Amino acid sequence: MKVTTAAMATLITLLPLTNAWIFQTCAGQADSTENRGCSQAACGTGTTIDWSNPTWIKYCVLRLYKNSDCTGQIGIATEDWKHTLAQPMAAWDVQGC
Repeated sequence: MKVTTAAMATLITLLPLTNAWIFQTCAGQADSTENRGCSQAACGTGTTIDWSNPTWIKYCVLRLYKNSDCTGQIGIATEDWKHTLAQPMAAWDVQGC
């Protein structure tokens, strides 16, 4: 079977839908299409974090916390967000996927 250029281009445009979100912190990178429970990442003030939420299928919400038990919310994002922390972050989670 011969794959046409148009068919290949269509397939390539669908590839970003396989990862609903990607979150890069000082503790490394996480990605998924599902919710993520309370995850620890002790990142200090001035650390840059990067949240990419290229979803068309699911609506995922990133929440940042000052405490390692995911209490004391200090940030929230639904769309792509590259941010330098103004205060330390101890944990994060992803909800609503």
